[in-house]
Amino acid sequence: MKAKPETGKLDFIEDKSTGIEIVSLERAQFSYPPHTHTGHYVLGIVTEGSVSIRIEDERFTCNAGEYFSVFPDVRHSIQPASDFYSMITTCIPRRDDVSKELDIIKKEIIGNPAMEISVATMSEKVNISSYHMIRKFAAENGLTPHQFQMQCRVRKAQELLRQGYKVVDVAHMVGFCDQSHLDRVFKKQVGISPNQFANSAILSNVR
Repeated sequence: MKAKPETGKLDFIEDKSTGIEIVSLERAQFSYPPHTHTGHYVLGIVTEGSVSIRIEDERFTCNAGEYFSVFPDVRHSIQPASDFYSMITTCIPRRDDVSKELDIIKKEIIGNPAMEISVATMSEKVNISSYHMIRKFAAENGLTPHQFQMQCRVRKAQELLRQGYKVVDVAHMVGFCDQSHLDRVFKKQVGISPNQFANSAILSNVR
């Protein structure tokens, strides 16, 4: 059975002066797989329809007029619970400096998401076994190192697309083997293709 294509409108707004990001979804059918927001608090308000939200091990339905919140580095996912939904999410930067044991790995991935770094190399940096490093990293950050790196690559791709770079160039700049690989991972995480994102992104430079 062929899956029904997802539809909906997405607008992305970034206030450069505060670092606050707003994503507006209208009559959407997008599903968002498990992910985190590094260094951001998330407040979401459903304005039409309903969504099913899982935050760590808790699942609940958020209907029109209801809101949800997610702390930084907490694993969560979103799926439509009605034929379509409309929602506004606001990502607010965390200003405090909360350090964790594996931040050395996390910061290295964030700083250079395109870099190829093996699990063995990561575990050597913190002097623990690969198995325990993966489990501890996931416990601290909500995602495994590989999942976190893919997420960081997509976030970096969003930044470059907003700066006007072509999708094919962005794919190589953030470490994907080709544009089709970026397209698949990007759409899975963001809900729309890189080209659609580039066309929908709105930059707000209010000072």
